[in-house]
Amino acid sequence: MWFRLSEQADSSKVSITDKTPTKVKIKPTSVVYWLRFFLAVGAGVANNYLHIGTATFGDFALFVGIGLGVIFYALSVIIVRYGLKYNETQLRGKNKYVTIGGGTFIVVWVMVSVALNTLTGGG
Repeated sequence: MWFRLSEQADSSKVSITDKTPTKVKIKPTSVVYWLRFFLAVGAGVANNYLHIGTATFGDFALFVGIGLGVIFYALSVIIVRYGLKYNETQLRGKNKYVTIGGGTFIVVWVMVSVALNTLTGGG
């Protein structure tokens, strides 16, 4: 409950108002950003779990690893465009459903992949 002084001339009276909490609405751009962040973590974990390295895939390990990242990013684009149904107005720009959080996705994906590869001893 919130207390406030009444607007009357007599300021000795205190009225009690019940202010109900409102729902916090998360902006669509923040939803897209965090979706890409967590999918990047998932891509890094999948990269380690599938043992994508030169011992398993030889010279094609780099292409397989990049392909896995592209698949996860494409999945995020499909989720934003068709699952969450965000349009240009909500995301404030043309093709923002593709570009928002792209840099974060790449950096987090590489960092998680390298960290897990280092912690697990490579593969």
